[in-house]
Amino acid sequence: MLRDDLAAGLLRALQRRDDPALASILSPDVRMLVDTGDRTGGELHGRAPVTRALNDLLVGHPDASLRSVHVNGGPGLAVRLRDGKVVGVLAIDPRADDVAAGAGGSIAELWLCASPGKLAHWNRRRPIAD
Repeated sequence: MLRDDLAAGLLRALQRRDDPALASILSPDVRMLVDTGDRTGGELHGRAPVTRALNDLLVGHPDASLRSVHVNGGPGLAVRLRDGKVVGVLAIDPRADDVAAGAGGSIAELWLCASPGKLAHWNRRRPIAD
């Protein structure tokens, strides 16, 4: 349940471009792994760099929408263009101590896959655009 709540909060904050709300659900030492399939990927640490990277992803795809999805058995978000093409999938991992305590929680790690090759299975059957 905690992971689903965090995913919903992340979705709302990103849709509204609400940086304070986004920062409030990210752990201060949040880590985001970015898999682009090339040398531009990497690892980011801390709220400010992760917030910037998430906002940059959306700015880079102004016609994209965010959708709740399941990623590797857990909640996540898909960045989907109007034509249905998925250009990013974000998996969410809460802080382990928050999960154990049943606390409101924060996001400790994010994994962003933006590698076209690795997103191929997300794009085999595209839904009809909204």
